[in-house]
Amino acid sequence: MNQPLGFAVADPEFYAPLETTVARGEVFRPAGVPDGWQGVESGIWTMWFREKLRGVEDGWKVHVSARADRLGPVLDIAARVCFEQDVAFKHLSARLFYWWTHHKHAPRPQAGKFIAAYPRDVEAAERLMEQLDSALAGEQGPRILSDRRYRTSGTVHYRYGAFVPRTRLRADGSRTLLVRDGAGRLVEDRRGVTPRLPDQITDPFRRPAPAPTSADAPAPAPAAASHAFGGFVFESAVRHSNAGGAYLGREEATGRAVFIKEARAHIAFEDDGLDAQARLRGEWETLRVLHEQAPGLAPEPIAYFRQSGHEYLVSELVDGRALNSWMAVNNPLVRVGRTAGQVAAYFERCEGLIAGVEDALARLHACGYLFVDVSPGNVLVAEDDTVRLVDFEAAQRPGASRALIGTPGYAPPRALVGEDLAVHDDYGVSALALLLLGPFHHVVRRNPDALAHLHADISRYGPLPDGLWRRVTKYHTPTGATLSAPGPEAAAPEPASAPAAPVSGFRLPTPGELAAEPARYLADLHRSVGDALLAMADVGHGERMFPTIADGYRTNTLCVAYGAAGVAHALHHAGRPLPEGLLDRLRRQALAQADDLAPGLYVGSAGIAHVLAGQGLLEEARDLLAAADRHPLLAESATVFGGSAGLALGHLALHHHTGDEHHLDRALALARAIPDDDARLTVLLGDNNPTGLVHGRPGIALMFHHLARATGDDRHLQRGLRLLHAELDRESDPREVAMTFPISATDRRDMPYLYAGSAGMLLPVTRYLQATGDERLAAAMPRLLAAMRIPYTAMPGLFQGFAGLGLALTDHAAATGDTDSRCEAQRIARGLFKYALPHPTGTRLLGHGMLRHSADLWSGSAGVLLFLTQLLQPRPDPLFTLDDPATPRPAALPASSSAVRS
Repeated sequence: MNQPLGFAVADPEFYAPLETTVARGEVFRPAGVPDGWQGVESGIWTMWFREKLRGVEDGWKVHVSARADRLGPVLDIAARVCFEQDVAFKHLSARLFYWWTHHKHAPRPQAGKFIAAYPRDVEAAERLMEQLDSALAGEQGPRILSDRRYRTSGTVHYRYGAFVPRTRLRADGSRTLLVRDGAGRLVEDRRGVTPRLPDQITDPFRRPAPAPTSADAPAPAPAAASHAFGGFVFESAVRHSNAGGAYLGREEATGRAVFIKEARAHIAFEDDGLDAQARLRGEWETLRVLHEQAPGLAPEPIAYFRQSGHEYLVSELVDGRALNSWMAVNNPLVRVGRTAGQVAAYFERCEGLIAGVEDALARLHACGYLFVDVSPGNVLVAEDDTVRLVDFEAAQRPGASRALIGTPGYAPPRALVGEDLAVHDDYGVSALALLLLGPFHHVVRRNPDALAHLHADISRYGPLPDGLWRRVTKYHTPTGATLSAPGPEAAAPEPASAPAAPVSGFRLPTPGELAAEPARYLADLHRSVGDALLAMADVGHGERMFPTIADGYRTNTLCVAYGAAGVAHALHHAGRPLPEGLLDRLRRQALAQADDLAPGLYVGSAGIAHVLAGQGLLEEARDLLAAADRHPLLAESATVFGGSAGLALGHLALHHHTGDEHHLDRALALARAIPDDDARLTVLLGDNNPTGLVHGRPGIALMFHHLARATGDDRHLQRGLRLLHAELDRESDPREVAMTFPISATDRRDMPYLYAGSAGMLLPVTRYLQATGDERLAAAMPRLLAAMRIPYTAMPGLFQGFAGLGLALTDHAAATGDTDSRCEAQRIARGLFKYALPHPTGTRLLGHGMLRHSADLWSGSAGVLLFLTQLLQPRPDPLFTLDDPATPRPAALPASSSAVRS
């Protein structure tokens, strides 16, 4: 499932797996099930078997695809063949699951798989495919990208893979699917967008391809390398989706630069029954009409052709930057060192951009069309700030029986639309105006009064033009009173209906009240977040004890980052009692699943042990750490998140609780195993050499600092300093006032966050600077602090949001006595009212992705509670930093020590 969108279907309040959805639409069951066959639901699938496939663990899977309007007949035919040949199979259980695995943004390797069959051997597979090919002659379905098509069948595909669920745990808590290769070794079962075979496995079903006879003949698939067909050269891929790709290219005859959209067949259906190709044809016709009636309004249509079953629309390449990208580059509000003049000039440009979009839409309406999907990716801004609309896929005439395709946050709630479909365009413009100030769409649609706090915070940097603000608030007007009244979003947020905002007497302050009595209202926020967090507990829930996010279901719902341990830690730190039965279930479940948990701090056993030890469950904590000590992942990951550095911190914590030297010895052994050589260490950080506290070198450096504190051995500080210097070498732009870092070697987005970025770097730098006086760290400190001086982030949470910046500043203020850092932390705490959502139980926050409420420490209410606690009621070690003053500090290193220079 696309994360987190696929987890926002089943429950209107909380993220939940798609298979837990009750309203599934049409439920599928094959006709004529013979006696002795059993049907069992498993996730989004229904399995059919007469007896287990004893001894068959890997083999040739046979997949059948089907068009959305032929699911029932195809299932009946394919099932009959499987019943006759005694082959176990499964199929998607309901139409809802078909839609979510075949929609435009679903994972591409999964798309097309409606039925999967499991023949026992090569001969059985060939018999099955031969019969299916014959029985399904004339049927068509989407091409399954991970598979090979059987001969010329329109529906039957196959691939070699595992028949039984067999996985290997990764250090990030996720699991890799495994299959045996031809030598019997367990290797990754790779499911990509091209067919792949394990080593020493050959395809026994390949036949020589027939000679091309039509425009449907095979042609090279457009990719990063140049390919040419249809009179156009495909030079580079812009993006891919289930619907097809988008490419930059040029016309062979003229050399003209062009933009090319691809549509695959029988895929990416919408509610109107149209697939990607039907919608692309509709866009082609729309562009032709508009080019004739209003040249320059839409991209000029150049050509439309079909190749290898795919269809391609070639249009003018429009110069410009997508509006969301333009905002990120030009918005001085999210940059440090802004001036009032820069802010005023930015607001003026915003007004011009919105006026340009309104003018373009007025021209479009005059031609008799609605745009429908007014969203930042569909608005391009040129160097001179002129705007062009692009991607007319959703554009249609009023009254057309077409699906109203929209982007979450930019499509209006159904309650606002009524009979006037033009609201789609006007609402979208207001949402664009809000984006230019801040990405608060999902909060505002649940609580319009968040806009009042946004206005107050932004106005600190310069006055907001009245016209721009009227545009922002046209559909969501802040009341300035209680936050309990439902906003228009209450009826139906994307991607599924959200609950109506509850009527409650609970009241959050207006910006004026907050400014007058900040201490009072921050205390109220702290209390109400804790109240709502406790109310979300469901200790008897089958999958989780507190609402979590998609990553919680992808990893585990016990851990510190996403699960019950993290929430328990935040509640305990805030002095709140834990729900009855929580610790008992956490203890029992963690011990029972110890081998299935990564060893590290945030997603694994070490963090859970840390929490249990803090609750006095020392024996259980010892047992969890002992299990983690045996984990094979220790040889593969050195990170704090899931690897050996995190386990070392767990042992140091238990040493602190018990005084048992065994745990100090284990921490030392784990530290010694972390390589000094940076090239070898990079391998142990995971894919793409990540930066940051959680997955990168700063977290390991923090572990070395605490090891030095516990042992008094400053050699550990020397190792940690080298790691911090290596991280400083990777800063995004040394010319900037603020120091930020890319996420990894391949993801170059600049981040200020706790998990990756400035806030996470601030924690170890603060400690090392105090302990060593290192010159490079001293020079970096002001620039790290500067990165915290922004009015908002996209999300409120701890590791990837606003609260994390506040926690880092609070930590720095507590360690150094810096009053500026404390004032900035208080400013960030007041800024959390922009994200606050009232509820009868207190105040909730939206979790990662901002589509549903969550309790988790990583992105939800627990992380916000932890920051507020540390600001208002400081206590040692809020983030497992082992800074209890009872622990001795190592002797300071000389600032000029050559041993620590990188």
